[in-house]
Amino acid sequence: MPFAVDEIHKLGASGRDVVAADTFSAAPGSHSRGARHHVVVPAPTQQTEEFIGAVEKVIDEHQINWLIPMFEEVFYLAAHRDRLAAGRGDLEQFFPPLETLTRVHDKVAFTELCRQFGLPVAESITATSEAELAEAVQRWDHWFARAAYGRGGLDILTNTGPLAGDGDLADIHPTPEDPWLVQEFLTGVNRCSWSVVHHGEVVLHSCYEHPLAIDDRGGIVFESVDSPESLATAQRFASELNWHGQISFDYLVTDDGVHHMVECNPRPTAGCTLATDEEFDTALFNPSGLVVVPPGRKKSIRAAVLRDILKHPRHLHKDLSAAHRSGGVYERPGDALPLLYSALSLQHVLHYRKELGIDRNKREQLMAAQFFDVSWDGTPIA
Repeated sequence: MPFAVDEIHKLGASGRDVVAADTFSAAPGSHSRGARHHVVVPAPTQQTEEFIGAVEKVIDEHQINWLIPMFEEVFYLAAHRDRLAAGRGDLEQFFPPLETLTRVHDKVAFTELCRQFGLPVAESITATSEAELAEAVQRWDHWFARAAYGRGGLDILTNTGPLAGDGDLADIHPTPEDPWLVQEFLTGVNRCSWSVVHHGEVVLHSCYEHPLAIDDRGGIVFESVDSPESLATAQRFASELNWHGQISFDYLVTDDGVHHMVECNPRPTAGCTLATDEEFDTALFNPSGLVVVPPGRKKSIRAAVLRDILKHPRHLHKDLSAAHRSGGVYERPGDALPLLYSALSLQHVLHYRKELGIDRNKREQLMAAQFFDVSWDGTPIA
């Protein structure tokens, strides 16, 4: 994950002793100079017991005193919080309990929570069957549907915008255990925020837009913007849920400036790349009040920008303009190996296709391959 690489860069540059862990050896962050050691662990999604055992071993062998999740492995770690803490009194588990995480992860539950907090959210219908889904999409002329546990721009369907027609309603089979949320399609600007929170208090906050996205899904250029609304939202959730850890939100900002809630990611996102090393290190280990990242900072995933230009030559001017004056996420002066491994790690796509039997021509395979073995779909965790 680009934000994982970034946080490894930041912690290493601040003099922290970092052990980077991932499910495959070519993970870019594992090859950053910011990581003093790196390990390969079993996939939490498919091998939960082995994953937790490996994490315990790493904690003990490397005397880890801070455990910082980067993606949905947080759910598996949280489910085994007591086991990880046993006999390790100095271990800081920088993430909330599982019951808190689940309140914001499920898009249906998250939407209901937003309404309880009085936060703007698009009108929606929850579909738990094919018949309910077919009926729900008739409610509006323009609609947008998402799986309750979908992530990364995957498991979505719409009849409007650049992704219209990219998928078939007949291929979607909602159930009570795996519902879909159907909402009115709103037109506006996508914004995201990321925050570091200590026991209900936001100490570092970044709001950003992505002027350029890969295949109309995940952002690959990130620019910080001024957004008091996103800060207020993060503070409300942090306070109400006594959040401890990193938390991120997606918004759809309409022309009237209203920040409609889209989803919560209970983990870091690209907003962290826009904070300085010192801001991040201080927020984690020595917070002293609120710091808000100022507007105008810009970062990009340069390999992804280049890929988009090569794949769509007509995008050349637009892509270069979007990425102009942006710092790289994967590379730093004297630390370029993560950029190289961002290409070498594409071997993980082959593993993903083999594991799930995906059609190699599906446009979302690059996104899905990043996290098929570190995601959680709401099923009970053993």
